[in-house]
Amino acid sequence: MEPIRPTLLDSAIAAVSPKRGAQRLAARASYNAMATALTEPGGRIDRRGGYRAGQSDRRQTKGWKARARSANSDALGQQETLIARSRDAAMNLPPATAAIERNVTFTVGTGLMAIPDLDADLLGLTAEEKQFWTARIMRDFDEYMTSKDPDAERAATGYGLQEIVLRGMLESGDILGLRCWPDEQIGRVNYTAWKLVEADRVVSPFNHQDGKRHGGENGPVVVGGVELDAYGAAQAYHVLKKAREPYASARTANDTQRYEAWGKTTALPTSILVFDKKRAEQARGVPFLAPVLELVRVFMDATDAAALSMVLQSMLSIIYKTPGATAMPEPEYGTGELVQAEDVPETLPANTSSNIAMEPGMVLETEDDADVKLVSPEAKNPVYEKFFETLVTMIGAATGTPFGVLMARFNNSYTASKGELELFYKEIVRRFDRFAADWCAPTRECWLYEQVVRGIYDLPGFLDDPRMRAAWCSVRWAGDGKISLDPYREAKAFEVHEAHGWQTGQQIAATINGGDYDANVDRRVAEHRKFVDGGLPIPNQQGGGTKAVGDGEGDQGDKKDTTDDAA
Repeated sequence: MEPIRPTLLDSAIAAVSPKRGAQRLAARASYNAMATALTEPGGRIDRRGGYRAGQSDRRQTKGWKARARSANSDALGQQETLIARSRDAAMNLPPATAAIERNVTFTVGTGLMAIPDLDADLLGLTAEEKQFWTARIMRDFDEYMTSKDPDAERAATGYGLQEIVLRGMLESGDILGLRCWPDEQIGRVNYTAWKLVEADRVVSPFNHQDGKRHGGENGPVVVGGVELDAYGAAQAYHVLKKAREPYASARTANDTQRYEAWGKTTALPTSILVFDKKRAEQARGVPFLAPVLELVRVFMDATDAAALSMVLQSMLSIIYKTPGATAMPEPEYGTGELVQAEDVPETLPANTSSNIAMEPGMVLETEDDADVKLVSPEAKNPVYEKFFETLVTMIGAATGTPFGVLMARFNNSYTASKGELELFYKEIVRRFDRFAADWCAPTRECWLYEQVVRGIYDLPGFLDDPRMRAAWCSVRWAGDGKISLDPYREAKAFEVHEAHGWQTGQQIAATINGGDYDANVDRRVAEHRKFVDGGLPIPNQQGGGTKAVGDGEGDQGDKKDTTDDAA
């Protein structure tokens, strides 16, 4: 802190009253100390900074032009181009396709199954009532999800809709689901359905500047088609009335439709924008491949060149000279102008004899005076494999998909492959939980609401008390589980975990195959009883069987009989 120097006024006051002058200096020193402690904890700030990456006078950073922008500026600046390139990469570039498909397969797989997790004490249920409602809600919701009722287009099941939503979010950054009630559709059992809208149709109204207020000074802020309230939460979405056509004209007035985000009477979402939020105040999502799109493009250019080189190596041709042979035709370059007759459709020019394509084992004959130069097409690139692995590793690291998982190539040791799968599983668990909370849970709550208002379910407090509704909607989500490279070794490890209380049977069942532990136990009891009643050997851990007896005592009954005989 700099010393306090008396001003001209301080000196004048001190000359008249030294006491008052000293008090002024003391007060200024005290105020300066408090202000410094609040704003400059380290004293005067050196604007140069200590991190070299923030300095612009170094050779390495002179050309690095970066500006601190808001989350929406970074995400929406080139959104349309980014979405188009991301979709193109997902369709045509294998590494991009693999990165998205691996995440969809491992996160959703055959679908996220809902297992009710009811709080019996809060809901006032007995053990039998809890078991009844758990089984009934689980069964009915699974029937709903395996049907095509959840899809307003009636083209995908509810589990298939989960896959479409996640893939759309990864490819385009986000995807919008609109809740519908298509009671006019024939054959419906449930009427809660969802109409999906792709990201490029969610846009701000015509002639609206993103980030500004819409409809006047007191209107809401609209950014990227998302209408925000005073807290920055989405309260409505603006959607193009029809999908954009490739060569359509510019936008027109009133070409969007506004959809509320929440139902005022039901307190349920009527529109859900699913995206992976990574920054504060972020209103729209960013394509999953955005950080690596440029790298993927470079990778594919190099791969195409390497593939063409290998093709050329197989196209070796022989050219020889013979006296009196016919000369090879010269290429016809033309004038560069297209001559088109009136009222005649444009057609491609016919192939001419000057088009000579290389073919395997092709033999060409030239006239005697022609100059022949045979160039070997070999173009081996000894560093391509290393280049390939390096780029794929970088793409995998940026997308959270290890090299072995991305390329589906496990050529390393068990430990290395296991490490890659475990690392990828951590990424999948995070995506699994967020997707379940953003899409699966709200859609299930809307379905459960329908069952109550239609009188199918009688759930006390569901319509009146938000706390009771949340209790009735409490759920655990189970997927397909994780891949096991050595099932026996991992099963023995799970035994140790369960014995020491590090994991529960429910957690282990969900990890192995996404199953429900309680349901598994009930089913195993029934299966065991069938073995006993049928007199079949009871399977054991050693892979053999223990002889079953009618009273269910197993080998203990055999031992008892032997003892009695001996006596």
